[in-house]
Amino acid sequence: MSTGPCSTDCLADVAPTAPPGLRRRRAAALAVALARASARPPAGDGRRHAVCTSARLLTAAGVRVAVLPPTTAWPTGPVLVVANRVSWVDDLALRTAVPAVPEDDGAVWPGLPTVCAHQVADALTAGRSVLVRPEATASCGTELGRFRPGSLAPALAAGTPVCPVAVRARVGGRPTTVTAHLPGESWWRSAARVLGATDLVLEVQALPAIDPRRGTAAEVAALAEYAIAEVLEADPPRPISHPRRPRTHAAAVTTPAPSTAPAVSPRTHAPR
Repeated sequence: MSTGPCSTDCLADVAPTAPPGLRRRRAAALAVALARASARPPAGDGRRHAVCTSARLLTAAGVRVAVLPPTTAWPTGPVLVVANRVSWVDDLALRTAVPAVPEDDGAVWPGLPTVCAHQVADALTAGRSVLVRPEATASCGTELGRFRPGSLAPALAAGTPVCPVAVRARVGGRPTTVTAHLPGESWWRSAARVLGATDLVLEVQALPAIDPRRGTAAEVAALAEYAIAEVLEADPPRPISHPRRPRTHAAAVTTPAPSTAPAVSPRTHAPR
């Protein structure tokens, strides 16, 4: 369940567009997919099971996933994948699109593997890629929260590349907040909005990798945050109302020299 600052005001312009019959069929298919996931525990590390289960759940809910590759291929070997956080929908989309085991952040899916937060560095050292979402809280997708440096510290400890991924929802090609999971809201209430959407696509945009040796955890976190923000805030959803988040880092970030760090854009607010 989300604990972010968003409220129902962020969904004031979201309304179901799928016919009632289609919504009922999707709800029934989603319930069957959930039951099937619970009844079939994974074998081995559960990667194939996680991909298939996530794909079935998204298909049942009427969600398509579009994967956009990075302009520069990611390094081979283990990586720390860093993505933004909106709701359970992007959690499933990332499981289908990114070959990494998610960090256990409280999103419980029956039978799907996770890595405990204190074991992320060990998993990277052992050769397993891990997915983390460094924002302190989820939001409706309108803007990106600050990334916690501690979430990226395991990459520095293990010496593995940091690979940012931007996830955003679109309905009919336009940005939307329909996938949001609001504070105090049940999972099925959030799911009902998703089931009521037509032409809902989750875009998973992979971005060029960041070398963790190019700075401190705070600096690498800022680089990853800015790279994802450049994608998300270029064309964000524009709900009628959305609470502002603090826009200062807990620690000052030193701008790396051009020859030692990838180019990133400064954070700017998208027009409302």
